[in-house]
Amino acid sequence: MNVINSGGWFVGNTAVLDWMDGFEEFSFIKGDFHISRLESGIMDMIATQNFEKKNEMISKNKVDCYLGAYKIVRNVVGRYTKNMFKSRQEPAYFLRPAYYRFFYKALCTYERNISSNDFDEVSFWRLWLNELASRLSAKGNFQYSVFQNPFFYDEMFDEHSDLWPKLFAPFKLVFVHRDPLDQFADIVLSGSHLDTSSPRFHGGTEHLHPADRFLEISKKIYKARLKIASETSTDDLIVFSFEDFLLNHDRVTSRICDFFKISTARDQNNRRFELNKSLKNIGNGKDNEIVSELLDGKDYVVRELEVWRERLSSLPHSIA
Repeated sequence: MNVINSGGWFVGNTAVLDWMDGFEEFSFIKGDFHISRLESGIMDMIATQNFEKKNEMISKNKVDCYLGAYKIVRNVVGRYTKNMFKSRQEPAYFLRPAYYRFFYKALCTYERNISSNDFDEVSFWRLWLNELASRLSAKGNFQYSVFQNPFFYDEMFDEHSDLWPKLFAPFKLVFVHRDPLDQFADIVLSGSHLDTSSPRFHGGTEHLHPADRFLEISKKIYKARLKIASETSTDDLIVFSFEDFLLNHDRVTSRICDFFKISTARDQNNRRFELNKSLKNIGNGKDNEIVSELLDGKDYVVRELEVWRERLSSLPHSIA
């Protein structure tokens, strides 16, 4: 069974994932799972019916495997890797040599078989995804493989709308939402309010003011989540707020454990999630001067998003 933690853009998903990591039932593919959703990625390869274009994508991904592995080797004695080992955190999948070896082998097998009439591309990559978690995880006996943002919402990029549910089936979904002012503050802090580099995510917002870009993208995310919720049972989707997850931690996490049928205790030696540290992220937008300047004269941004947030939190899937 897969778990898809589909983000809402700086809404606190990372804290939730860090908490989940303390349970033996969850195995994580660390980092946003770009390889499934970006240009020439797995879903693009499956979706295209142009044989020549499909082979070009395969070749590109093979080259990227060599480049990715090379960058890891080059940085073995670099500052990032030293800090990574010092913090004892498991690196993102795209910083793991095992990932590139496994992906390259799959690409070679895929290339040999795509001309066969009875070759099922979706099944092939679904099996690969199922095995990937085992390859990259130190946990030997887990129930769920957790993927972070493996697809774009249809309101942003709809060419994979029929594909991702088949590729990641069976799955459960997690939607986290957050106070829009705090959300925007973290977006600004990261510099992402100025980023328009991804056509599949930022498309159509390139010339907007950063606050209006935040509004338009966030509205698309809320619309997409509401649509998915209308098509998904309460057994397969759970919705909760970042603030409730922290302020009402015991109650909310108990409901999350019930949703996933988790009966074991969380490993207290797992320090990835620290409640007191995460609590500091609540209210961080109120005294941010840059955020205040960007929202000057644009009170409608937060106001509109609070309305959309209320719609999401009112769903039967939501932890009230």
